[in-house]
Amino acid sequence: MGLLRFSSIRFSRSVWVGALTATIVLFGMQGLAVAQAQNTALTFNNGGFLQNIIKGGSTADFEMVMSRVKEGLQNSDDSAKRRQANSWKMYKLPAQPNGNVIYLAIIDPPVSQANYTVSTILFEAYGQEEAQRLYDIYSAA
Repeated sequence: MGLLRFSSIRFSRSVWVGALTATIVLFGMQGLAVAQAQNTALTFNNGGFLQNIIKGGSTADFEMVMSRVKEGLQNSDDSAKRRQANSWKMYKLPAQPNGNVIYLAIIDPPVSQANYTVSTILFEAYGQEEAQRLYDIYSAA
């Protein structure tokens, strides 16, 4: 009886993992469609959810670039950009069997009409040359 109960718990956990994965995919696709429809300006109305799948050996590079994104927002003279930084939370999930690592970004509450596109934030905070260098690292991750 104990073994049957254990299997039931594992199945239940698998269902939750599957449901989370489906949600991630659906929200990710919706976010992509919204970004394309808005000419690459990534904005959110009621809350935002982003997913980045990063190669296992590139997590340090990705984390460095994302901390520069947050730093650029926090150090801005624009109070809306500072609010963006405060509402943008990053979460790192355990490595997948293939070595990739999933990072989830939850943006809540979003700043109305704020652009959450990484390349735009980098450009506005650091200028063309540094933004390009950081974005190349981000893209390669």
